[in-house]
Amino acid sequence: MKNAIFLWLLLVALTSGAQLNFRIDKNGQRLRSFYLSQSVETHWIAGSHINWETGEADKPDASSGIHTHCSAFAAAACKRLNIYLLRPPEHNQILLANAQYAWLSTPAAMDAGWKLLTGNTAYEEAQSLANKGYVVLAICENTDKSKPGHVALVMPSEITVNKLEETGPMLIMAGTHNYNKISLKGGFRTHITEWPEHTIVFYYNKMID
Repeated sequence: MKNAIFLWLLLVALTSGAQLNFRIDKNGQRLRSFYLSQSVETHWIAGSHINWETGEADKPDASSGIHTHCSAFAAAACKRLNIYLLRPPEHNQILLANAQYAWLSTPAAMDAGWKLLTGNTAYEEAQSLANKGYVVLAICENTDKSKPGHVALVMPSEITVNKLEETGPMLIMAGTHNYNKISLKGGFRTHITEWPEHTIVFYYNKMID
């Protein structure tokens, strides 16, 4: 009888635990504060020509043909964290996300500290690592090489397992609209036609210093 009660209590504990939030530790809080300090919602604005590193408009009359700046924001944030992600002048801002996607699978990216997350637990690992202060990228390549891909940074966030499975990790990103916090599903909705997606990949790098 006691064994049966113990097993029942263990089952309840495990079931309840599955609904707990992914927690943010002190390094995750520091990373979150750093991301918020970048002011992405007012910089790297779509439709303007920008300085890729600061996100500020630098050519007011040069908006024609300029679209979104997700890759410039990701590269600028990584540079400020002393992490190399393909960026100008090694590649210009045009179609930079596609180039970053290809570069991340090269030995140069491995030498820069980038590691691929694989398997069915990529969502959980991506959010968990970000919550511990690791820099994590979510990125997809456009199948049409003449059109831009998309890249975002995983934002340290408290989220339930169920919500994570439904919408994916939380992101900070530039794009058609810029967000300090948006779900993977929301942030990539114009790039992914079917959900669950199979084309977004995650890479992580070092913990914030």
